[in-house]
Amino acid sequence: MENAQRISAAAPSREHLACVQGRISFAEPALGDRAPASVAPYGYEIPFADYEVTIRDARPIVDGLSLDKEGFTLIQHKVSCLVERDPEIFKRRYLDEMTPFIKDYFKASWVTTSDLGGVSLRSLGGAFFRGPTTDGTDQTDAGKRAIRKFGASYAHCDYSPVAGPQVAARDNQVQGNEIRAYSRLMIIQTWRVLSPPPQDFPLAFCDASSISETDLVEAPQIKYGTSIRISLPRYNPAQRWYYLPDMKPDELYLFKGYDSEMHYKPWAPHSAFDNRRTYPDAKPRESVETRFFVYYE
Repeated sequence: MENAQRISAAAPSREHLACVQGRISFAEPALGDRAPASVAPYGYEIPFADYEVTIRDARPIVDGLSLDKEGFTLIQHKVSCLVERDPEIFKRRYLDEMTPFIKDYFKASWVTTSDLGGVSLRSLGGAFFRGPTTDGTDQTDAGKRAIRKFGASYAHCDYSPVAGPQVAARDNQVQGNEIRAYSRLMIIQTWRVLSPPPQDFPLAFCDASSISETDLVEAPQIKYGTSIRISLPRYNPAQRWYYLPDMKPDELYLFKGYDSEMHYKPWAPHSAFDNRRTYPDAKPRESVETRFFVYYE
């Protein structure tokens, strides 16, 4: 872990952190709820509604965030491929750097990458990359390789508990990876910005310890021509949402999508949100995200 270290900060009371308001879509609003209905995200067939959410600035408490409690954390981590502007070359180089880093960081026996969404590039109006973009409706192989020009502005966990090992097995089969017995499987997701701060649509996380089982609903999402069951939170004002303003490319979010040691734990839901009320002149967000299957013998 020579190229990564935890970020230190004094930790004040979480109830007194600075905050912003952001609009986030949630699944299955309660009967009689007056929240405005929103268009269901692509691939879903259940109702969604928009809520104004208080989102706390996590900078002062960042050293206290953990994968096993909140479900997400932030580390310092540099990669050399940030000078690359061709999206396909960038993806290959990024995986070449990130895969051994993830294996080392988690002291894993082996690591494989997700075939569907293994590396996703997003450019919400910026010009970091040269190459094609897609609006999300093209689900062909070419579309999957393109730069996405939208952010997911709805609260979601990318995998339901039952889907984690199923997706890992399917992706390994698709990629022709050796099928091996393991004692533990984690799905680790990473996210970093590529554009300068402040970003207009940052990523927000819900503290996993503030989610109750009754907050969650499982739903199938049709994506890349297949169905994946994911967990969607219903809105609950008791949930605690956080974000990190002014993120830089050397900062890396790590968050859990699944962990077989805590199979039914609800991992941190996340969502992009429009923060231009706080930063009217914010830069268009560009980012890269990855998903890894982390195995232990």
